Amino acid sequence: MVTALAGTKTRTAVRRTELETLRDLVRSATARRDATVELTGDPGSGKTALLAALAAEARAQGVVVLRGLCTAAEREPVPLRPFAQAFGGLESTGAGGPALTLGSAALVHSLARPPRDPTALVPSGGGLTRGCHYFAELRRMIADCVAAVPRGLLLVLDDFHWADPCSVRLVEALMRRPIGGGLGIVVAHRPRQAPVGLRLAVRHGVELGTVEEVNLAPLTLAQSAELLAVRIDAPELDRLHERSGGNPLHLTALAAEEGPPDDPGHLAVRRGLETRLLTECAPLDPDERLAAHAAAVLGESFDVESVAVVARMAQDEACRALGSLRTRDLVRAAPRSSVLAFRDPLLRDFLYGEADSCWRLAAHRRALTHLTALGALPFDLAPHVVLSGSLAAPRDRAVLGAAVKEALPAGRTALAAQWTAAALRLHRAAREPARAADPPTGPDATCSPGCELWLPVVQALAAEGDVTHLRTLTREILATLADLPPADRIPAVATIALVQATLGLPDEAGALLAPLLAALRGTGRPEAALQVQSQLVLVLAGQLPSRADVEVLARHTEAAPPITAAGALALRGLSTVFAGDLSAAETDLDTCAQILDGLEPHGPGTPAELGGADVFAGYLAVLACGESAMGWYGPAQAHAERALATARLRGDTHLLPMLLNVLAYVAYQDGRMSEALESAQEARSLARATGSDHHVALADAVTAAAWAWLGDAGPHPTRPDSHGAVTGEVPRTSVIALLHAEAALAAGDGHTALALLLPARDARRVPQPARILAARVYELLAAASVVTGADATCWAERAETAAAEARVTEQHGYALLARGHVLLAGSLPADAAHCYHEAHALLGETTAGMRARDLARIAHLACGNGETAAAADGLAELTLRERQVADLAGQGLKTRDIAERLLVSPRTVDVHLTRIYSKLGVHSRAALVRLLARAA
Repeated sequence: MVTALAGTKTRTAVRRTELETLRDLVRSATARRDATVELTGDPGSGKTALLAALAAEARAQGVVVLRGLCTAAEREPVPLRPFAQAFGGLESTGAGGPALTLGSAALVHSLARPPRDPTALVPSGGGLTRGCHYFAELRRMIADCVAAVPRGLLLVLDDFHWADPCSVRLVEALMRRPIGGGLGIVVAHRPRQAPVGLRLAVRHGVELGTVEEVNLAPLTLAQSAELLAVRIDAPELDRLHERSGGNPLHLTALAAEEGPPDDPGHLAVRRGLETRLLTECAPLDPDERLAAHAAAVLGESFDVESVAVVARMAQDEACRALGSLRTRDLVRAAPRSSVLAFRDPLLRDFLYGEADSCWRLAAHRRALTHLTALGALPFDLAPHVVLSGSLAAPRDRAVLGAAVKEALPAGRTALAAQWTAAALRLHRAAREPARAADPPTGPDATCSPGCELWLPVVQALAAEGDVTHLRTLTREILATLADLPPADRIPAVATIALVQATLGLPDEAGALLAPLLAALRGTGRPEAALQVQSQLVLVLAGQLPSRADVEVLARHTEAAPPITAAGALALRGLSTVFAGDLSAAETDLDTCAQILDGLEPHGPGTPAELGGADVFAGYLAVLACGESAMGWYGPAQAHAERALATARLRGDTHLLPMLLNVLAYVAYQDGRMSEALESAQEARSLARATGSDHHVALADAVTAAAWAWLGDAGPHPTRPDSHGAVTGEVPRTSVIALLHAEAALAAGDGHTALALLLPARDARRVPQPARILAARVYELLAAASVVTGADATCWAERAETAAAEARVTEQHGYALLARGHVLLAGSLPADAAHCYHEAHALLGETTAGMRARDLARIAHLACGNGETAAAADGLAELTLRERQVADLAGQGLKTRDIAERLLVSPRTVDVHLTRIYSKLGVHSRAALVRLLARAA
């Protein structure tokens, strides 16, 4: 959230170019040269702030600064008041002595007594009039005052768009014939409200070269970031910048609205804007104010006819009132259109809030009726339904439902949530059952009664990680379904709880399920279904369910419907995998797979009261997690892909990060690095959008490990600090720590691997790994110890013990790898090669298996025996492109030369070389040249 607000200094600092032009006025005044600047900009663009900064700098250089301010409060402004106000304060400056005092007094006296006949102030017929002589005399007296000032005079005329004709005439006289004594004039005004005479005078001065124009354009995005003292990539900056239109005052006010309500700086900004708008709207007559309120009710744009209907005015009266509002620049006409709009959204909000609340309700109802008759879209009608409050009718639900369908594809999810909540309130107000008129069909057919109204909105809020609107909508959903029996509420409650869990809100999900579980106690089948789903919530939140709880649950659901029984088995299988009871886990996971493989998300085995397709995908995800932990990568991928297809079909974006991470992990373990990177990248993007930090961390870990295998540091390197602690994001589970450790070892960094797996000062990273991962973790510790020169024997022994307890083929392969590390470090390369060969046979062509094969080659080369055969075997496994790269590198060509020869990038050549070194067991080009020579 953007909360930093800037003061006046900062607002002027972002207008550096414009401020520098104004500073030229001060330099001209001190050099006794006249200069005039026209400063224009919309309200809130920063004119007054710039003038204040300019006045402060001028006074610091000894220039006398006079200020005249015009106001809109008077219907008939006093002639020449801004000049009288400015020169009336000249005595207090203390500059110039008695001569200036007398001169200013005479000038003020003359300014206060213009000719009685206003028409006499304007020349007519080409001859000199009394007015001409009067203005000539004023000009002479101003020149005398300027001459009496030692370092020049700066005359600041602010809000000059409200100036009287006499003041405009005097400014024109000073522009046409500068006095030549060091007078600097700044005429600040709003160009849309400036009188024609002023605009013509300034234009003539520009043509004569006596006036310079400075226009305060909307801020750029970079200037907005500087004004708010935030980074240009701050999450909310784009939205605030666009809504403010680059207007500095509006930008800071919008940021203040989103900041803490009691922050003194934010309160000052909000009150300052309210004061400005109140002052600007104070002169409105009753008809103008009524038309403005009606326009504010209509929204962003409006026309004369609609304003007349909503305000209950005659159309000609509405036209006159809107014309006056245009003259005051409160409303503006859209280009090439009869549609009008407010000058800015904050002005519209102010006028809307100023209107009587009871009047607004009826006005929104009139607007709804009128716009419906004109054929307006539901998206434009829905706000009037919501804001008409108690006047809304049950028939308005159709408008809200259609508007939600328009809002979701347009990305207006927050609006869709508000309109859905309003539709649910109308359901309750009508005292109708909380069910759809027609049973839902398609992907949502089993979700819940009435879910076709709110489910797409809940899914969209989950995809955006919008917890605030999700909480609000959840309350409305639960209140609307309160008249249903507890068993009929299961689909809705379970769906929302699953969404909350994936958004990192397991406590809220549990609190949502607890009352329903209490209400269902003793009901048998419905209670069992919800009990299983409550455990699924824990898994989706990144937690492992208690084995004791899922043991009891699995026994009580043996006679339950297939999907409930399968879910309980998947949960128990996952729990027992990490508890180390792999035999029991194998039985549960196999049985679960058989059940789920025979079901369809919308088939007869998944009735609506049991949750349907959303929990079906969740149970498949749990099954895939358990299978991947067991090393069953093929089944795990198949089940994860099926769950992914189901979730995408339903729009359950909140499930995608978990499923994509499972696929990424499986692809990495199976040696398919490009697939792993692709799935991890999508998982990370979706997890960041939904605010799921755990899945972001897991995607980063897979990414780091996959890039390291490809010979690249990757985008998320993890390194220890000078004390051996790991910097950056701290892994929160053993799997994440393990993957980062593998990435570090692939880069030859044993110290980082040890810091990740053996945290000396961080109890959150548990040194005792889960039994299913123990042999793999101990193998990594053995490899890291060898790299750092430490003894690895104890880790190899632990790996062997863990593998014996696990009784899983893959774990035995890791134990053999660990023993091979110890043997190779102990100068027993032949024995090490034997261990590595056995590990490769057990691990197959997985990532770990390919590492075992490469280590076996290295051990063979270290033996001094069979080097030529090992080289020949390694060369035979190179791909065609890798053999081309190897041959060119063996000829002594550099990376860039090889890239040019093969028409690829240097980075691609480096990746190929990394794989070539791994397959051949060499670590440099020199070693590669020698190996190729022996194999020739």
